[in-house]
Amino acid sequence: RGDFETDIGKHLQIVGQEIGVTTGRKRRCGWLDLVVLKYSHAINGYAGLNLTKLDVLDQLEEVKLGVAYKLDGVTLPDGQMPSRLEDLARVEVVYETLP
Repeated sequence: RGDFETDIGKHLQIVGQEIGVTTGRKRRCGWLDLVVLKYSHAINGYAGLNLTKLDVLDQLEEVKLGVAYKLDGVTLPDGQMPSRLEDLARVEVVYETLP
């Protein structure tokens, strides 16, 4: 969703070589969104998670994690996702910055 032309997106595309093999298009990259990860786990019930590009992220001074969503200035309860696509398009992601 939205514009992924961010510093982290550019870093992952260039340093992490996040370019489509067949198409040559830049992949859409962003910070890890824990809200959607929790929601996805609740629906799919997977038992493991594979984090890649840690060597690329290690080059950064700080890493951000999406830890909550705000809709119209109100933080949504943990585990709750907007039920309408129109609302999801309007959420503001709350990030926690880690050194």
